[in-house]
Amino acid sequence: MSRNTEPAMLSHCWNCGFEAPPGSDEWDRLDAVSIGTLTRCPECGSTDVSTGR
Repeated sequence: MSRNTEPAMLSHCWNCGFEAPPGSDEWDRLDAVSIGTLTRCPECGSTDVSTGR
């Protein structure tokens, strides 16, 4: 019997490697007036985050 298991999609901080599900409360948020809301790493403060979808 085969199991259909998809890999968990995670967002990833390119600066320190922190990973968590996209949109989770584990991520910090930063409101930037000119561009909207940014995802920010809670570990290092970087906004260089790849969002898993």
